[in-house]
Amino acid sequence: MLAEKHKIVALWDEWSRRKHYNRARLSLYYHIRERNLRWLTSRARGLLTTNGPVRILKTDLWNEVKKGERYFLDAECSRFAVDISDEICRAAKSDFGNAIFLARSDIEFLPFRTCSFDLIWDISTIDHCDHPENVLREYQRVLRPGGILLLIVENPFCLSFPVTKLQSYLKLHVPFKGFSPSRMVRACRANGLTVVSRFKTNIHLPTFVVYYLERKGELEEINQGNSLFWDSCKKYFVLLCRKE
Repeated sequence: MLAEKHKIVALWDEWSRRKHYNRARLSLYYHIRERNLRWLTSRARGLLTTNGPVRILKTDLWNEVKKGERYFLDAECSRFAVDISDEICRAAKSDFGNAIFLARSDIEFLPFRTCSFDLIWDISTIDHCDHPENVLREYQRVLRPGGILLLIVENPFCLSFPVTKLQSYLKLHVPFKGFSPSRMVRACRANGLTVVSRFKTNIHLPTFVVYYLERKGELEEINQGNSLFWDSCKKYFVLLCRKE
């Protein structure tokens, strides 16, 4: 088992060295993504009952290190994060210093005490794991009573999903699994997490279509709305879960 974990770490270290993004060319995409994340986080935080300082755990730092995303770093909270990659952790320490309490860890075995966090952000991290049920068991363990899990998972019914799977199979993209919404809902409930809300977001179409809808001022409403047509084009399904 230990040898397998070393292989996984080495794989993600390799990908962190190989994968690069043109931040200037993708600036509008990042703006859209951050706006959507702000909306999702607002929904999640609105479910919290605590009046004190909020402790948030983010389950990887790929986007912060590789894409320069700032939202987590700017969030008004106590920020904690894990990442399985040594390369990502070193870069995060160098880039962010003490802004984040960071540990190199597999999300199936989190190095935190029981009942440590008010909110967990898993933004598709779980899509890269073999055993999502084990991950959700850990999330339930480290959440405080009344804590919220924001779980964002690839939508297998999205029209672009076969392309994502093919890219992963051909090693043109980071390793990717993907799970059905019904499996994830069952796994949450089996591990003591109540599903408070479920919906789809973030349409995934050719860039020129997405940017056209953004320029028309329609994209935000589509991403936050609910329609049979647009839901078939949305990249993620979202579960908001509470630990009772």
